[in-house]
Amino acid sequence: MEPADFDAFAAMMADPEVARFITLDQKAQDRMDAWRTMAYAMGHWLMRGFGMWAVVEKTSGRFIGRVGPNYPEGWPDHEIGWALARDAWGKGYATEAAAAAMEYAFTVLRWPRAISIIHPDNTRSAAVALRLGEQKQPEPFLFKTYRLDVYARDNPRR
Repeated sequence: MEPADFDAFAAMMADPEVARFITLDQKAQDRMDAWRTMAYAMGHWLMRGFGMWAVVEKTSGRFIGRVGPNYPEGWPDHEIGWALARDAWGKGYATEAAAAAMEYAFTVLRWPRAISIIHPDNTRSAAVALRLGEQKQPEPFLFKTYRLDVYARDNPRR
């Protein structure tokens, strides 16, 4: 992601249906909170050497979301995460982008395993995780006051 993506990113994060499953308080973000979220994503690259990419719709060239490898402090393992603007849902973009991110994580970063942490009510993201070959794990991830599902897949090249 780059600074020019901020307006579209802020609009995505202001949508309560998008923010419902990806923000800590499950609420839409104002521009200031969206700024902090985007700064976290961009700073992750400096601290870990990898992070989220902008998802850009090929036909229009517009920013429609973010996807990529993620491993913040306190996470149980290396994650492939995604979030798309609502008008991009149901078009296969999340699966396509997350599959590319997972391939990158397995081949370039050489991760032995990738997970996706998903709110139990987020059936759309759970379906993406299953299409990626991830399986729901028996133990949830307890993050602050949230009980989140963990989907995981081992690197098939190992």
